[in-house]
Amino acid sequence: MRRLVDGRSWFLLAAALYAAAWVVALLALPERVPLHFGGAGSPDRWGSRAEALVVYGCLGLGLGALLGGAAALSERIPVSMINTPRKDWWTATPERVAELRRRNRADLYVIGAATLILLAVSLVDTVRAARSADPRLGAPFFVALAGYGLFLAVWVVRIVRDRTSTIDG
Repeated sequence: MRRLVDGRSWFLLAAALYAAAWVVALLALPERVPLHFGGAGSPDRWGSRAEALVVYGCLGLGLGALLGGAAALSERIPVSMINTPRKDWWTATPERVAELRRRNRADLYVIGAATLILLAVSLVDTVRAARSADPRLGAPFFVALAGYGLFLAVWVVRIVRDRTSTIDG
């Protein structure tokens, strides 16, 4: 049965979304850009358009490479370094180890996709704030941040439940 969530596809889609958000920023950012926001969403550090583009470019590339790279290289991680519930069961046969690696890879891609989506929302809302008379982060960012936190909590519970069950039931 095909899994409902294909982590790699979600990751690639999120990376494309982030790249599109960066292009929007390239075209729409003014010369003066808020680069850091306080807890209430008000800017507390400003910088240049070029600095914003470099920072967001490095963040996107860095996080994409870290999370996507970890997923892509999951086959090479020594089994001894994988922390999972019921590790003795998962490492008992080569088939189970292969399934554990497949599941870990998919989870890393999904978490990477969620992270890139949050970063894309942050970038687009920064563009909106930079062009606004009231340069505060808006509701979309805070909704995305809360959604990201909730999603990660639910996904981690799903991972733990998934790893405590067995392949054959």
